[in-house]
Amino acid sequence: MKNKAMYLVRSVLLVAAGATSFVLNAQIQASAEAAPESLAAPVSTSDIDTNDTSALKALLSDMRQFRANFAQTVVDAQQNVVHEAQGVLTMTRPDKLRWETTFPDETLLIADGEAVWNVDTFVEQVTVLSQANAIKDNPVMLLTSNDDSTWSMFSISQLDNALSKLSGQKNKLGQKNRSGQENTSSLRSFQITPKQQGGQILTLTLTFNSHNELAALTMLDAQQQISTLTFSDIETTFPLAADTFEVEVPDSFIIDDQR
Repeated sequence: MKNKAMYLVRSVLLVAAGATSFVLNAQIQASAEAAPESLAAPVSTSDIDTNDTSALKALLSDMRQFRANFAQTVVDAQQNVVHEAQGVLTMTRPDKLRWETTFPDETLLIADGEAVWNVDTFVEQVTVLSQANAIKDNPVMLLTSNDDSTWSMFSISQLDNALSKLSGQKNKLGQKNRSGQENTSSLRSFQITPKQQGGQILTLTLTFNSHNELAALTMLDAQQQISTLTFSDIETTFPLAADTFEVEVPDSFIIDDQR
């Protein structure tokens, strides 16, 4: 059960959905207004990174709450599907997450700000991990973190409409407008890379739709697996039950506390 718990934490905290896979080969966006060569100032990589970090931080700061249905697909280096799941993801800032799967099994994973609780009703076991250790060096933590020191651990680059160019992804991820028409505005994608090498997650790509809602999440891990989540029925303002991020463990369940 340890392997299953760690897989969920790695893939989810994520967090971690979708019926399709994204190819992470886009180039960093470096557009600027034309200027005479003699007057044009060179743009450093650090300046681009700072601007992209500020843009992503602003988008996520506005996302105080997030709830959506998800579909997840994980493919290996040979593009073979190794895992699929469906469920509901709920997040609030700072540092809280609820991940429920309804397919292929019913599972529950909760990050309450201090610990990560993985509840497996099939085997009646709960695995508890330190949240700080579980998501250490994992860029997924930026989804719910407001801490500047945490953000400084990652490099952030805005991609050049990468995901919207991939065979129909724009239509799959675009949200319908008020008239019911599919919105085909460009998606905005940001690739997040840990500055410290050796972690399980090599890159995380967040994609936002034309309403600045998180529409997809893609992770490339150290085993060269790509985990893709796409979101539907997105909500960013909703009443939150007091026990959303609490875990009530039945007396019959075994508790494996690894904190």
